[in-house]
Amino acid sequence: MSETTNEIPLDRKLSEIFDDAYTSMNRLDENAAIPSNAPEFQVAVKKTIGLFEDATRLVSLVGMFSSNETHEEVPTENMRYFLLPFFLGNLTMRLCNANRGEVVEVAEVYFKDFLTRCESYRLYEKPDEDDASGELAVVTGIQSDKIRELQRMGQERNEKIRKFQEKKELNEKIKRLRYVVEQSEDKIDEETKREFYLSLLKSAIIESLEELESIAKEKQMLQFLAHAKLHPDENSGDIGGSSGLGSSVKKHPTKPLKPIIITRDAVQKAVYGRGYPSLPTMTVAEFYEQRVAEGIFPDPEKMKEVNKNSLMNKVFQDNAAEQDREDEENEKLVECDDEEYLARQRAKDEFKDEHRRGEGNRYNRS
Repeated sequence: MSETTNEIPLDRKLSEIFDDAYTSMNRLDENAAIPSNAPEFQVAVKKTIGLFEDATRLVSLVGMFSSNETHEEVPTENMRYFLLPFFLGNLTMRLCNANRGEVVEVAEVYFKDFLTRCESYRLYEKPDEDDASGELAVVTGIQSDKIRELQRMGQERNEKIRKFQEKKELNEKIKRLRYVVEQSEDKIDEETKREFYLSLLKSAIIESLEELESIAKEKQMLQFLAHAKLHPDENSGDIGGSSGLGSSVKKHPTKPLKPIIITRDAVQKAVYGRGYPSLPTMTVAEFYEQRVAEGIFPDPEKMKEVNKNSLMNKVFQDNAAEQDREDEENEKLVECDDEEYLARQRAKDEFKDEHRRGEGNRYNRS
């Protein structure tokens, strides 16, 4: 199958798949009345994740991004595809009928991949931890632990307030620019559209950092609960009782989640997957084989049969039939000795005798 992957018969554009996924994701945000654990909501989440995964694989297939570029070199229309891992991370966190440990692990991969890519394209600069540790080291020798703790809490509070204000301003700007872009998409200038995508990316960076902090705390809680289930005697009666109740409920085995990261081949897969050995990525070939098996992508052999009846073949057949009709009419004119037709043919023959083929095409020749 890997040999045929280069000839994938795609019937949809990358932009169409991304737009459908983006619209579906916004529709999920608008349906606040539906509980997040409702079956219809979870089906919609999985469908949207599948669309964004397809878009991610197509981005990998065309080799859209390169590690030696900056965001200024990326075309405006391609800026939105930076958001793919961020959207996938957000949607993964909404899954309710999967193992929660796998959900947070996969979401963490997506958010880290998003921030790493933004950092390599100079959209985001990771804060320098050495400066903060140096300041704490100076304070250590002067003030008490209580004052240092109060200072740390004050810094965290100020940072949260700053991020909250920045995010609020970005959301207002995004709302204003989205209205302009959606209302006059064909007439909008490139600078405004680029500003819209950059604002989306800045807001997504702030949200990703917040999500990673939340995931780190949730992972600690999940580890505590897992330890409590393995060692019920070490915990209180409530925890032991709840773990015993949970163990009596039979759970159906679920398919493990896999992050879909933007990679082109097995070499890139090994590089990206090295940091997350328990969460392997998939190459384009593996992804296409999976989609064919699921019936989402068409089988290449079946597509050959479909292409036989394609519109282009019908056009060729119609042209051939038209040419046959013209030949039959010309034969009839020759048999009937049509004077007008014969005169035209003699004129053509005389012209060919007097003019060699191509002698009039002398432009730009020495």
